[in-house]
Amino acid sequence: MKPWKKLSGIKAAFFDVDGTLFSHTTNSEPASAIHAVKELKRRGIMPILATGRPTYMLDIIDTTPFEAAITINGQYCLAQDKVLYSCPISKHDIEIVVAQVKQGLYSCQFQELDCYYVSDRSQRVIDMEQFVNQHYEVRDVSRALTHDVFQLNAYLYPGEEHLMFDKTHDLKYARWADKFIDVMPCEGGKSKGARIMLEHFNLSADEVICFGDGGNDIGIFDVCAHSVAMGNAQDCIKDKSEFITHDIDDDGIYFACKQLGLI
Repeated sequence: MKPWKKLSGIKAAFFDVDGTLFSHTTNSEPASAIHAVKELKRRGIMPILATGRPTYMLDIIDTTPFEAAITINGQYCLAQDKVLYSCPISKHDIEIVVAQVKQGLYSCQFQELDCYYVSDRSQRVIDMEQFVNQHYEVRDVSRALTHDVFQLNAYLYPGEEHLMFDKTHDLKYARWADKFIDVMPCEGGKSKGARIMLEHFNLSADEVICFGDGGNDIGIFDVCAHSVAMGNAQDCIKDKSEFITHDIDDDGIYFACKQLGLI
């Protein structure tokens, strides 16, 4: 980690949502973070979302300052409501996952563009619902065979990932909690989304900064020249970051933006 310094020439800032903009302790977006993002935009720095959530799950934060969004961990990217990139999981891998779930190997959540559902109400699913303060609808996972699925949330603990990946072919995963993994196409991920945004807005890596806290942020930290890990971030993110700020509930976003001279 480097000591704080003033940055110049920053034109855009990527923000993760869960654990970065949205606190699962208070179930809210800190007022200081809302102010910081709006102030960035007022000063000509474009805020861009970079989240594992789909667009219909972003009502938990103030999205009005954001001009673009990397959603579903990079599988669906938008700018001014224009779709820049769309990458569902291959039908072949979905068929394998559906078969594994029906065999009872693990519970799984399926994310489509306009809805999401889980395979069952296992204790792992219930624990995750309590962690994120949400309720997941149970559906027949056969639906995934006839509808595009952009991301899977497999309820696999560390060391259990092989249950899925020994058989699938074109999938990778990222973990930001021990309770589950985000599963996406090999061609997806936040790094892919970040590169798409840089190309679309004609930005260089030196002109962007990113803020994150979890394993699914590692890819975007590799793309951006400047990065800030939240104080509550996983160690893998802190090890990758240029700077480490305070916890989300201790005004981490605002503090970093002030220290870096961005606001």
